[in-house]
Amino acid sequence: MRTAHIWWVAGTLALAGLVLQGFGNVEAQSPFEDPLGLGGMLLVTLPLTLALNVTMRRRRDASGESSPDSVEFRAAQQARSQAYSDAVMLGAVLFLVLTVVADTLAALTAMAFIALSVGAFWIRYRLALRALGA
Repeated sequence: MRTAHIWWVAGTLALAGLVLQGFGNVEAQSPFEDPLGLGGMLLVTLPLTLALNVTMRRRRDASGESSPDSVEFRAAQQARSQAYSDAVMLGAVLFLVLTVVADTLAALTAMAFIALSVGAFWIRYRLALRALGA
């Protein structure tokens, strides 16, 4: 399927999601009290995210960025590594701020984010090592 067709489908689904959100309950206290609004939100975000992912992947493949020997691949890998470190540090700052400003549940949620992101890294690292035979 061509990229333009993917964007047409994603745009149509996003527009349908906006219409669906318009029929939702404006006074709902949580997203689960408004299934139309929740469905509309998912119809807006998911197709656009998938279309963007497909477009970026196709552009990387066309430019040769996805080759592990390219300079772009190494630069992107380094940028992802540094962005991950930044995200963990910002998560720790968020945890500290929420501990002081907000309630315990918000602080524990931030701590769970940090723990899950670090845990996900190590699990992926170990799986990658095993896949490479190390």
